[in-house]
Amino acid sequence: MQKDSHRNSPRDPSRDVGASGATTETWVSVFEACTPGLRGMLSHRLRNAGDVDDCLQNVFIAAVQKGHDVVPAARRAWLFRVARNEAALFWRKEEVKSRSLEKLAAESTIDAGDTNHDRADADTDAENARLMAVAIAELPESMREIVELRIHHDLTFQQIADRLDIPIGTALTRMRRALARMKRTLTRTT
Repeated sequence: MQKDSHRNSPRDPSRDVGASGATTETWVSVFEACTPGLRGMLSHRLRNAGDVDDCLQNVFIAAVQKGHDVVPAARRAWLFRVARNEAALFWRKEEVKSRSLEKLAAESTIDAGDTNHDRADADTDAENARLMAVAIAELPESMREIVELRIHHDLTFQQIADRLDIPIGTALTRMRRALARMKRTLTRTT
């Protein structure tokens, strides 16, 4: 009878034991012992403490989820290998993000025209500037902020995202949508 009640009781994941005899509690103690060294190694590979903390969290999750079969003598080395892999993955993601941002920025660049043209077209330039100002003024506040920071303050999308405390993807999306709206507005007025 007691056997059945044990079978129906909730499972305690901290008591899961892998082939090497490692429980979650074992990994917690190994991880805590290695954390200063892991943090130091990751600090040399990553830009800021937040990125280091994110990688350390991923290493701990990997240890708990996948490390149950690592033999005791290899646990420390295994953690450092996972940490190196997490740092490499971080930089691969950063490279992809950087290439995507560069591509989007190139697509988002507003052509202000050739600055070397004859100044006899000053009236046309003034009219174009007025039309551009009207198109920007018609944008919703969230889009207008980004356009103004990008065009008038020449900030990068990362700087804009940091200043507005929004994700960089949000800044890029708002810029792309703002440019599409401005294009429609300028097409209507010309």
